[in-house]
Amino acid sequence: MPSERRETTSVLVRDGGAALLLDAGTGARRLVDDPRLLEGVDELTVLLTHFHLDHICGLAYLPGLTLVPDIWAPGRWLYGQSSTSLLEPVLSTPWSPFAQERFGAIHELEDGLQTIGRFEVRTRGQRKHWAPTVGVRLWDSLALITDTAFDEATIGFVRGVDHLLHEAWSTSADPIAAEGDATGSDAGRIAAAAAARQLTLIHLNPRLPDHAIVSRDAQVHTRSARLGADGMLLKL
Repeated sequence: MPSERRETTSVLVRDGGAALLLDAGTGARRLVDDPRLLEGVDELTVLLTHFHLDHICGLAYLPGLTLVPDIWAPGRWLYGQSSTSLLEPVLSTPWSPFAQERFGAIHELEDGLQTIGRFEVRTRGQRKHWAPTVGVRLWDSLALITDTAFDEATIGFVRGVDHLLHEAWSTSADPIAAEGDATGSDAGRIAAAAAARQLTLIHLNPRLPDHAIVSRDAQVHTRSARLGADGMLLKL
C-alpha cells in the first residue's frame, strides 16, 4: 500500500517520444499530476508484471491523460487466462466510470524477447511469489525484478545490467515477512553475482519504520545498493 513516504510500484522509462510504464501502481498518478513527465511523448505503453492490485490500481488514473496507452500483461502466459478477461472487471463498470476504449488495446506478454511499443523488452517468468510475476529487462540499461523470493536464475537474466531495480520487502532478520518476497540481502546477492552496476531497492514494506536497515542488508553484498525514492531519476 502507499504511504506518506512512497507510492506503490510504477517506473516510467523515456526514450525520445516513446514512454513505457512498468507497472501501474499508485505512482502512476504522477503522470496526471505532473504533465512534464510525458512532455514530448507521443506514445505511451504500459507493461504489467502481474495483476496484484498494488501494481494495477493506477490503470484507473490513465483516462486522465490525453494519450491512450496500450497495455501488455502476462495473463495467457502465466495464468492460462487472457489478460483482457483478467483486467476487464477493473476497467469496466461498476469498477470504472470510463468507457473501456479509454484504456487502449490489451496485449499478451510472452516469455523472452519482444518489441513493446518502441522498446525492445526481454521477459522472464518468476514463480516464487504468491502468484507468478514477470522479470523485465530493457537492453543492458535497466532490469525490474519485483514480487519474487530469491531466485538464482535471476542472476543470469540481469547479468551486466547498468541499473537493477530489485524488490527488498523485508530484512533477513524477518523470515516470515520474507516468504514469497525478496529481502534486502537477497537483492544484494543477486546484484553482486550479476555484476549489476547500480542496485536500487524498491517494493519496500511500508510497515518498516526505517528502510535503512534493508539497504544495510543489501550493502553487505554490494556497495552499490541504495534505497529507491519517489521521483528518483535514472539516466540510462
